Amino acid sequence: MDASWSPVPPSRVTIVDGFWKRWRDLVGTKTLFHQFQELRGEGQIDALALDQKMHRGRAVGDDWYWGGSIFWDSDLAKWLEAASARLQQTKDPELEKLVDDIIVRLERAQQPDGYLNSHILTWRPRHRFKNLRDLHELYCAGHLIEAAVVHHEATGKDTLLSVARRYADLLVERFGNGPGKMNGYCGHPEIELALMRLYRSTGDTRYLELSRFFIDERGAAPNYFDREAVERLDRREFRPNHPGSPYAYMQAHEPIRQQTKVVGHAVRAMYLLSAVVDVGVVIKDASLLETAGRLWRDVIDTKLYLTGGIGSASENEGFTRDYDLPNEKAYAETCASIGLFLFGHRLLQTRLDSEFSDVMELALYNCILSGIGLDGESFFYDNPLASRGTHHRIPWPWWCPCCPPNLARLISSLSGYLLSEGLEGIAVHQYVSCEAAFPGIRLTIKSGLPFAGHNAIEITTEDPSDRTLALRIPGWAGQTTLKINGQSQNVEAQNGYVHLRRVWNNGDKIELNFEMPVRQKFARFDVEADRGRTALSRGPLVYCIEQADNGPDLDHFVLPGQADFHPVEANDLLGGMTLLKGNALRETTSAEKLYTEHVPETEPVELCAIPYYAWANRAPGEMQVWMRRSA
Repeated sequence: MDASWSPVPPSRVTIVDGFWKRWRDLVGTKTLFHQFQELRGEGQIDALALDQKMHRGRAVGDDWYWGGSIFWDSDLAKWLEAASARLQQTKDPELEKLVDDIIVRLERAQQPDGYLNSHILTWRPRHRFKNLRDLHELYCAGHLIEAAVVHHEATGKDTLLSVARRYADLLVERFGNGPGKMNGYCGHPEIELALMRLYRSTGDTRYLELSRFFIDERGAAPNYFDREAVERLDRREFRPNHPGSPYAYMQAHEPIRQQTKVVGHAVRAMYLLSAVVDVGVVIKDASLLETAGRLWRDVIDTKLYLTGGIGSASENEGFTRDYDLPNEKAYAETCASIGLFLFGHRLLQTRLDSEFSDVMELALYNCILSGIGLDGESFFYDNPLASRGTHHRIPWPWWCPCCPPNLARLISSLSGYLLSEGLEGIAVHQYVSCEAAFPGIRLTIKSGLPFAGHNAIEITTEDPSDRTLALRIPGWAGQTTLKINGQSQNVEAQNGYVHLRRVWNNGDKIELNFEMPVRQKFARFDVEADRGRTALSRGPLVYCIEQADNGPDLDHFVLPGQADFHPVEANDLLGGMTLLKGNALRETTSAEKLYTEHVPETEPVELCAIPYYAWANRAPGEMQVWMRRSA
């Protein structure tokens, strides 16, 4: 893979209209303030006082007290990153005041040597870096660093960046293979990709080298976590019932270059692989990039839900065996899909291939967006593909509130994931109504997605500009038409992108329209949960049926093998959307005996499907993505 592209940063891309502007503004005006109140109410903010009396927790059962989570600092840091991204888009004095107040608290809590972790400093001050396996110190540091980079880029202030750099400098001093240094790494990968963001922001190669060290050292024998446990006199057997190697959970079972299958905790795997691509690109390490590509294939070919979710099991919040994709028990954590989105985005910069951008789009519009309610104040941690009516959104998952602020930071910074630039030109990956500035040229993109396939790109330039525009043709698109200044063009895509090389003049207009047929999806036989079932999609959206529209007992519905569904606009439903309606059969016979010789009777009915992201926003009820089908 030859890295020839770079993301166009949010400072040069502004989302101006449409579907994602509504979501971005909802997050900016409502979600962020709701999350701040929850963080303050649960204790994450007061925890920075480093006072046990203010470090609130909860009773769990009769004999155990949750004395402030080991990863609370990361939740606060993700909120800071989301809020900072919002400040880059629009002035908001109230939000900026909240951000500045937290930064002051962080400055006060930081130790003279740069160390900063509210849990350790409050409850285990003598245990710094003594349990990297479990205590998430470097994970929390990573999210602090990411927040600091975004805050600096958004506001120009260096207050939070200075805090993060002091901590990062301490890590540089403490970790590595040199004399007196620790050759350990965090049980939860995150610091690796954060250090790469800090390296790109500052140009300080020490951060690059530390990230590289963490990646190279992880999983090496003898395993650092074994030595660490001995040194802290921890004789407990670690994860004795964990399938395979117990260290697979934290991606430390073997060195990354030796891995052929993605295993363990899904979020940890995606964060690590994102950093693997980052480091591989910068140091031109073909082995790292080949590893990333190999493991990407394993995820996409054997472990990906139709909705873009990954990680099927709650036991390890991650992967099991190939094709193990249950629906009702699907874990599909919101954070895991965000990690997949980040991983795909990094691979996309190494070569233009619509498989990467298609998967990003799939995850974004479906599993990720499912993680937040239409009210902006309720959330899913896990995102099943079927429910009997017992899975509900909640205002805040206090036990592990990682997903809500993670989702908020992605939506707030979404403009930075839409386009890339390089020596070959400009690439448009995601069709979102936005304005993007480049040297000598400006693009204004208007899109009807996700409900309509019409897209237009208008060119603004003072002087003629000779360059290539690479436009993605989504894998879901039906017939595609392309016009430049009203003149039809041939659409010949290379790896899913059509490349338009010409001299562009001010006022030039590109029209790119995708037919959006309703498609039926069928899983390969190996996916046991989906045998004899079908699902519906249109454009980037996966659809589901809900009890609110179709009544109870959804598994009574049977779809023909070639079901005829058509789109219906519903501007007054669930914030406005396009529904799918079509004919199906419903079993009506209910046998009194356990077994019978009579074929169940059926009646024709009209079935209504809504986009998966919008489910569970009305009265509690059943939901299904995969429906029974006839031959």
